[in-house]
Amino acid sequence: MNRKIAFITYETPFAPGGGIAAVMAHLPVALQSVSRIPTYIISPFHINIPKTIDSEPEMVNMATIKVPFDQQTYNLDILHLDQDIKWIFLKPLQKPPTGPEFFAGQRHPYNVDQVSNQIGSILLRDSLFFGKAVALALPVIAPESFWTLLMQDWEAATTCLALNESQAKKPKYSPYLTLHNSYDSGIHIEDFKKVGANPDNFPGETVLQCSLPKVNDPVFTVSEQFALDFSTEILQSEIMIPHLVSDLSPRLLGVNNGIFTDLTVPDKVLSAAQKGNYTPIRNWKIRNREFAFQALDGITPSDETPIWGDLERFTRDDSPWFVMAGRDDSRQKGYELACDAVAGFLSMDWQARFLFFPIPGDEGLAGIQFIQKLANRFPESVLGFPFLFREGYFTIMQGANFGIMPSYYEPFGMANEFYLKGVACIGRATGGIIQQIVPYRDVPSFTPSVRKRVERWHNSTTPPTGLLFRERDKIPSALDDWKAINAADYQLANGNSDRLEQRKVLALFQSMANELRSCLEDGTNLYLTQPDMYYKMLTDGITYITSNFSWINAASSYNENVKE
Repeated sequence: MNRKIAFITYETPFAPGGGIAAVMAHLPVALQSVSRIPTYIISPFHINIPKTIDSEPEMVNMATIKVPFDQQTYNLDILHLDQDIKWIFLKPLQKPPTGPEFFAGQRHPYNVDQVSNQIGSILLRDSLFFGKAVALALPVIAPESFWTLLMQDWEAATTCLALNESQAKKPKYSPYLTLHNSYDSGIHIEDFKKVGANPDNFPGETVLQCSLPKVNDPVFTVSEQFALDFSTEILQSEIMIPHLVSDLSPRLLGVNNGIFTDLTVPDKVLSAAQKGNYTPIRNWKIRNREFAFQALDGITPSDETPIWGDLERFTRDDSPWFVMAGRDDSRQKGYELACDAVAGFLSMDWQARFLFFPIPGDEGLAGIQFIQKLANRFPESVLGFPFLFREGYFTIMQGANFGIMPSYYEPFGMANEFYLKGVACIGRATGGIIQQIVPYRDVPSFTPSVRKRVERWHNSTTPPTGLLFRERDKIPSALDDWKAINAADYQLANGNSDRLEQRKVLALFQSMANELRSCLEDGTNLYLTQPDMYYKMLTDGITYITSNFSWINAASSYNENVKE
């Protein structure tokens, strides 16, 4: 059989928006290696994303096809870029008669509306068009092939809606779904008509409800724990996907992602530490702290590179450094939770330094002003860099001691990235964070609510690699508090765009912040009073990550579980 594999994805490293792009940089290559089947990645051509635009001269136009959609017919180029994997970009050549152009996200692929506040409806339109285009492009890309389709999230699951009846009667497709999160989109009868689908064949009110009966088992997700979270976490089962949880959860298979970056701790340094000699890794950290100060001295604040805090007043001593990084997401990331915990920690005269590297999300700089407020309040201890600080970020990371991940939910998480840069981790016990951090048990922050969630993955004899925290269980207002966090409606409340001010009155949030503050205290104590234990924990963390997470393992699991 002439078999092909295609990852159908709305984002890629050429148009990054979140974790999917990072996965697409690794998993398809690994799966092609394991399966020995030609593997493609098929995505939209995002017309405003610089990485996509800059790569267009290297692309070859395989064919131009016609795509009927919403009573119009569009010419669409199938662009091919052959690297270590076969990349396919679908580029429509006409604009829709109304609304913005297709695939016109600005800062990232999902940011498709700058004017009318209709991101949801425009993203649905573009995703439906993408699914229709994929269905028509597949037989052109590789005629007479049997395709294993690995659709990534609801934006790609629209492909199921567009495969026509004749294809269904003579299958040339074996469709699978991978969920990197639990987002979904409503869908109506008019939407089915846009792609020429019969709504009677797709009972349901959302894209995922309509797609799930059409995809094979298992439905994949990106960590084993996140697969469990779909049915056990209030945020998922009662707020995000109550319409899916009963049908979806029994079908889920968690496949742990691999690691997303290269190890930067020198081999000789790590080898010595693994043998119990921590002097080389301690010296390596000290040198990187010096380089970090040089990077800070070399940056000049500007409109493009604003610095929150006071570089001159920022204390340069041997106190531990805590860092937090990544794209802001008001419903997931937890920057405001970290700021509240840090404020409580510093108010108690603890000595530590905090460096925040937020990439502004859909709310822009206005959405994360609480970081600036924290830096203004504690200029000796807090700095914020709300831009891509390319020159100094990795150096500062390697000079830091702890990475903070206070996620409200976490499909997989970036703990592996921290460890491979030489940074131990503190994280909320949820999703893939639980699997990547083996918690230190002999500290106050290791509470019964943490113990309850780690027992499945870590026993008491496993060497600890970091710290985990978790709010107390059975908070009476938990469901309502989660609803308030997920609603993210603070911008509508008296014009107040500070989500921290809104959320810090919630009992659930207060408990999270208290437990994270306890972790900060434990981490500071550990670093200052038991430095060898800190470096052993960091070393064991690096070893644990590199030994337990790999893209070949992930690819092998996919290869074993997909059927022709």
